[in-house]
Amino acid sequence: MTKLFFILIFLYPVVICSQQSWYKYSDPDYGWVSLGDPGFSADTAQYISLAFNPAGQPYVAYQDWANTKKATVMRFDGNTWVNFGNIGFSAGEADWISLAFSPSGEPHVAYVDHGNSWEATVMKFNGSNWVNVGNAGFSAGGVLFTSLAFSPSGEPYVSFKDWGNNQKASVMKFDGTNVVMLEMEFSQQGK
Repeated sequence: MTKLFFILIFLYPVVICSQQSWYKYSDPDYGWVSLGDPGFSADTAQYISLAFNPAGQPYVAYQDWANTKKATVMRFDGNTWVNFGNIGFSAGEADWISLAFSPSGEPHVAYVDHGNSWEATVMKFNGSNWVNVGNAGFSAGGVLFTSLAFSPSGEPYVSFKDWGNNQKASVMKFDGTNVVMLEMEFSQQGK
């Protein structure tokens, strides 16, 4: 009888607790959900970059295979993804696309420009068209892995793997007229 009592005491929490619904999983509460329709691009999309404008609206830039692998930008209007500006706006095939917004809200894209010997190009939307920021293909040589960001004062900076400098990292900025290489000194801490 004592054995039965201890077995019941041991099993009581297991049986009672397993019947409780303390934890319930549901996708809307705990999982990822689609923003608009999944697969909204016209064809294959590659080198996808996501950014939010200052108002919090999401935009994506990508290499658009429906438009000969040129750059396309779309924005989410609250219900669906819609084209932003003209589609396939880059002069040639665009790889390693990076999308960023200036502090004033202008969208910019940096990319590896196949039309300019794999050099870096930055374009911005001027309200009606995508236009170059400085010269197209402004890097000294071919580049990969472009990444675009803005300083708090609004200057665009682009970093990349620089084939013209032994595949090392380089950073350039647009000074309002020209794209210039940044000269940086790195110190070693603790030596």
